[in-house]
Amino acid sequence: MHEIGLVDDIISVIRARLKASGEDSKVKKVNILIGELEHVTPDHFEFHFRERAKGTSLENAELSFKKVVAKFKCKGCKKEFSGREGLNGCPGCGSKINDIIAGSGISVESVEIYD
Repeated sequence: MHEIGLVDDIISVIRARLKASGEDSKVKKVNILIGELEHVTPDHFEFHFRERAKGTSLENAELSFKKVVAKFKCKGCKKEFSGREGLNGCPGCGSKINDIIAGSGISVESVEIYD
């Protein structure tokens, strides 16, 4: 059920962006980035979003999802590589100690409002 927490966080981000821009309009579309490493499907996320957005300016917003490919950086040799390349460790030196540099988390790319 961590999806509900993620949805609530995304809704808070959208509301903060609207407030900061002085917008008080209904939201037309929300473009959401989902990291490849997240265990969340767009359909599941949208289901929870619809439940949480009922009765708000987000209720009828279109949701668009874009997958962010996982990328890693080796702590040893500093080589950057994709998850597929590094299934057995760093393709440069074989190290299994790497930092995630992309593909983790869920974020709002942009918000479109009705004119």
